[in-house]
Amino acid sequence: LIVSIIGAITMILGVMMALVQTDIKRLLGFHAISQVGYMFLGVGLGSALGLAGGLFHMLNNSIYKMCLFLGAGAVLYRTGTKNLEGLGGLARNMPVTFICSLIAALSISGVPPFNGFVSKWMIYTATLQAAESSPGYMLFVVIAMLASILTLASFVKYLHGVFLTARPEAYKDVKEVDWVMRIPMICLAAACIFFGLYPQFPLGYFISPAVN
Repeated sequence: LIVSIIGAITMILGVMMALVQTDIKRLLGFHAISQVGYMFLGVGLGSALGLAGGLFHMLNNSIYKMCLFLGAGAVLYRTGTKNLEGLGGLARNMPVTFICSLIAALSISGVPPFNGFVSKWMIYTATLQAAESSPGYMLFVVIAMLASILTLASFVKYLHGVFLTARPEAYKDVKEVDWVMRIPMICLAAACIFFGLYPQFPLGYFISPAVN
């Protein structure tokens, strides 16, 4: 119970701190903290499903978070800034970075059919099962879902601020990063989709052996 409480506090405080950031790396850093809260909640439940969901979320988080940081790095590499308020309109200049960042952002927000949705759903289900015998665990379900909603809101802000608003004149000639930087983002974005559509593969080969 103590571990689950720590997880709930971590996920909600982390995402609330992320919401007010204007520095891209700080925003992603606080989201990394928030996602660890889901892992703590899953493991703290003590059930096989909760443990599997927590471990699967750890794997998924490493995938979509790396993709997000690589996307942020690509933006910083081409523009020289990581301030959300000074960017905008880069989707036309950096379409691959935008699409990969979009997939990763939807994944971390728990939107189907991406991998983050599957592991979060497992944690939600495990928490609901715990609530059948201890109704107080329903509070954890509410907190976890609220954190996911706030995560989505934060990444709407991020994607809008970097890629979708009016493009500053200074960045009209910005180009997409080279393939050596694009390929890792594409591979990670593809993994977000694959693990979301076929979760039985990572669960069967990576997660179940650890849980059992």
